[in-house]
Amino acid sequence: MKKLTIGTRGSNLALRQTHIVIDELQKKYPNCKFHIKIIKTLGDKIVDTSLTKVNDKGFFVREIQEQLINKKIDIAVHSLKDMPFDLEKTKICAILEREDNKDVLVSNMDTKISKLKSTDLIGTTSIRRKIQIRNLNKNVKITDIRGNVDTRVKKMISGECNALVLAAAGVNRLGLEKYVVQHLNKDTFLPAPGQGAIAIEGLKENLLLNKFISEVNHENSYISTHAERIFMSRIGGGCHMPFGCFAQINNNEIMIYGMIASIKNFKIIRKKITGKIDEYKSLSEKLAFEITQGKGHVIMNELKNISSDK
Repeated sequence: MKKLTIGTRGSNLALRQTHIVIDELQKKYPNCKFHIKIIKTLGDKIVDTSLTKVNDKGFFVREIQEQLINKKIDIAVHSLKDMPFDLEKTKICAILEREDNKDVLVSNMDTKISKLKSTDLIGTTSIRRKIQIRNLNKNVKITDIRGNVDTRVKKMISGECNALVLAAAGVNRLGLEKYVVQHLNKDTFLPAPGQGAIAIEGLKENLLLNKFISEVNHENSYISTHAERIFMSRIGGGCHMPFGCFAQINNNEIMIYGMIASIKNFKIIRKKITGKIDEYKSLSEKLAFEITQGKGHVIMNELKNISSDK
């Protein structure tokens, strides 16, 4: 590899993640030159629409993938949680070692979600986060707030809201940890599938390049995030629906936690499954099946009806 053109979004977080990728690749290939090409996606252009109204699994990646397919770039860098599960002409070549995948409460006030008052305003566009917030605090007001991570934090500082729920990884990568007042654990607040992971995407046909890129793949991060994405795929949900999943590897075992939630009454169903690492695909599929039975089946029908009405 002598030179690689990398496609990415233009946000501070996307560029920070791209530089993390370059740093990792440079360790393996010190003589390679890297060029960053910023590509605007639909998600960057439509900033005044709530994500709950967007039924598009490629909202933040499609235009980048098109340039990859048209060979205008060599590889693409994404936040994995933004990527659709089914890829036709491209593939995920590597997942870097995952950052903290939890959600965090960001605020100028030193208080937990459960202690926020009915006069307080907490900002998030994610329906998954909204429902889990509502289960921790029935009284706090929730408002839609769009924008890149640093933009949302600036809005919070300026008084548009009292607090935000954001992905810990994005907050950490942008050096905004001083605003974190609560880490939300998996027992009460499950993250989005793939949250906290950086994905490198390449063309399926570029076998040699893909082999080079795979040298920076972190195996446990790849397996755990793939398990989460299989769960999402079998559930049938995009990244903007109320589904959460978290896979954790300990020694030779993997534990996968899943949740689905009702938009109508905020009821949440959580389940977990444990097994050997090499069985992670079947374990994810089994968890998705089990969580959509009984009351879960009722919730899934509700969500399908809401989705079809959009």
